[in-house]
Amino acid sequence: MCHLKLVQMRIEVKKYFNGQSLKNLLLGLVLTALTFVFLFSVLEVVLRIIKIQSDNFIMQDPVLGWIHLSNKEGYSRDEEFSVKVRLNKDGFIGRDYEYLKPEKTIRILVIGDSITEAFQVEEGESYSKLLGQKLKDSFSSINFEVLNMGIAGYGTEREYYIFRDRGLKFDPDIVVLGFFVGNDFSDNMSENINPEAAFSKYTSFKNKIKLFIRNHSTTWRFILRQKSRNSLLAYFKNRGNTNLENNGEIDASPLDTKSQLDRSIFLIRKFKKLADEHDVDLVVALLPSASPTYSDRENTLVRLSDDLVDLLAKENIDHVDLLQNFADWAKINSNKTAHFLLDGHPNFDGQSIIADGISSYLKITLGKKIKNGDF
Repeated sequence: MCHLKLVQMRIEVKKYFNGQSLKNLLLGLVLTALTFVFLFSVLEVVLRIIKIQSDNFIMQDPVLGWIHLSNKEGYSRDEEFSVKVRLNKDGFIGRDYEYLKPEKTIRILVIGDSITEAFQVEEGESYSKLLGQKLKDSFSSINFEVLNMGIAGYGTEREYYIFRDRGLKFDPDIVVLGFFVGNDFSDNMSENINPEAAFSKYTSFKNKIKLFIRNHSTTWRFILRQKSRNSLLAYFKNRGNTNLENNGEIDASPLDTKSQLDRSIFLIRKFKKLADEHDVDLVVALLPSASPTYSDRENTLVRLSDDLVDLLAKENIDHVDLLQNFADWAKINSNKTAHFLLDGHPNFDGQSIIADGISSYLKITLGKKIKNGDF
């Protein structure tokens, strides 16, 4: 009898402690969750006060991977800049444009990556905006509209689909393809677009949740930004890639560079064919990175760029090589830089150099066409 009572007491004690352990576990989980929410909220308030994090301007796209949001205003921020950004109804930089082109208007599309997008300078300081002003100064009787369709991270294939599916509806006369020598050669090797791709209902729902969080949580955008900059993660991501130097630029074998050149000229030909089919003049603007402009002029990027220029000339594709423009400016302004030192994108001086080079070229070709009554 006593033994039975002792067993029952042990069972009751065990149940008690098991119950207490479960309660303690649940309490610990609740306290951990509350602590996380509290710290997340504090960080959210701090980040909004100190204003160091950019707003979100992108959303997922099944074909292109990502595109700009429509009708969005916010700030693009980094250590060296904080600028107001305005995206129009079609998801491109600046004011809204009607699809029907006004009379006596020459409409120019500028398509490219982050150099063209120019979220590092004010809207009026981008080379797209400066280009329109310079052309207007030279041809005062003609109205110019320059539409900036640059999107960060894009290579030539994505830019082709932007031109085909979004740009042509604006009835452009000229399209300027901003080819960034710094990474477009390598980007063109990794892009593989499926124009028929579509999101499932589940993926669409998940993307809407992600977009809501990115749009409304500064902390979440801050975490994503730090993750993308994590050098340890970047090391493990790129350790099998022998084409990257410490500065992230190309150091490819002759076979790799030939593949990059072949792929790039193939995509430009494809771009040119589409432009010709719609009676649009294509001009390829080769945009140099800061490194070869100010230091080693004989690196892989410069050699690739020179080879691309030769191919463009042989195939009679209009182009502007802006490397010499940057080099000439640097000689005159030895105490200045045309790029942000940390970010690497062109600052106002760099954007002005690009606008000067493209406008000088277009002034000649436009002058001839205007004289002949083609515009």
